[in-house]
Amino acid sequence: MSRQVLVVRGGALSRSSGLGRAHHDLVDRLEQSEVSGYSLASVIEHELGGNLFTRWRRRRSEHPAHVEAKSLETQATILHITDQEQAHLVPKDCKVPVSITIHDLFHLEPRKISTPQGHVSIGNTKPGLLRSRDLKHIRRGLERADLLICISEATAEEARKLWPKKHIEVVPHGIDVEGFDPISFPLPKPEGLEYESINLLCVGSEEPRKRMDFLINVLGELPKEVKARTVLHKVGSESSPKSKQKLQKKAVDLGVNLHWVGRLSDIDLCGYYQHCDALLFPSIAEGFGLPPLEAMASGCPVLVADMPAHNEVVPPEWLLPHEDIEAWVHAIIKMKSNQKRRKPSEIALKRARKFSIDVWSESLENAWNQL
Repeated sequence: MSRQVLVVRGGALSRSSGLGRAHHDLVDRLEQSEVSGYSLASVIEHELGGNLFTRWRRRRSEHPAHVEAKSLETQATILHITDQEQAHLVPKDCKVPVSITIHDLFHLEPRKISTPQGHVSIGNTKPGLLRSRDLKHIRRGLERADLLICISEATAEEARKLWPKKHIEVVPHGIDVEGFDPISFPLPKPEGLEYESINLLCVGSEEPRKRMDFLINVLGELPKEVKARTVLHKVGSESSPKSKQKLQKKAVDLGVNLHWVGRLSDIDLCGYYQHCDALLFPSIAEGFGLPPLEAMASGCPVLVADMPAHNEVVPPEWLLPHEDIEAWVHAIIKMKSNQKRRKPSEIALKRARKFSIDVWSESLENAWNQL
């Protein structure tokens, strides 16, 4: 008989956000019995919306009380909270073991990372009064949990320093590798993408830690003839119209061909992965870094900043010093377009298989077996 898992989070998020996608993937896989010995009991979450007072009351009072009541009624043998921001929901003296997935600790342990362009803040170093109180409740919830499941070894290392006596396991993300496969499931070339160009892809927002400005600086340093043939396709939500306008102006000033794509469906994004020459991922702080993994599963080479925790995902030969513009320029120059669609990279496909759903399921099963 399988053990029943009560899956909990706060506000109901869509799959379009990273935390929302991780939550829904877990629910789907438990429903489909993809974690041996475990199945879904039910899901607890609440509607989003309302004014500031309504949202605060719901987060700090109503929803925690609802979760506590359900934990007393449930026949489940594990209560699992799908991200660290909802750790305040861990009931006091819970009658069933509690596990929490930690995606990152940027907000609990904010820091600044130095780059040649200046300091980049990771997490809010000066939270307001309400947020400071909220963070205290999140910390207390993490301390009450029986098991912390980190999605990378880098995050687990931070967690072990904060909670040296806590049981901590590492369960990296897993994806449907076969679903991205460019041979089994080839997708049409995205509109506006031409093989005569060197097509580079960037996936993410314009948050400072994602370093779109660094990427534009890199492309601006390319030799004139290479720059003229290079197009950077930017996929992802826009942080603000001002940030987009600023980056667009910088690209124009440096002669960089920047194509703003915006948010895409999973299938359309996969089309870019399959047809672009490489994914560029210069981010200096990630809980895991899913785009490089998805790109590799699509047979796409990647160039990634050698920083935690995405350097746990990518082969060493595709890691680049995060501050070395010359190294990035040299790596891009090597990607000469032959005016034909590139072949799927065997290096990428082989690496992606290490993060299949089967591997993820086994890791999660082993973690929960410790409870």
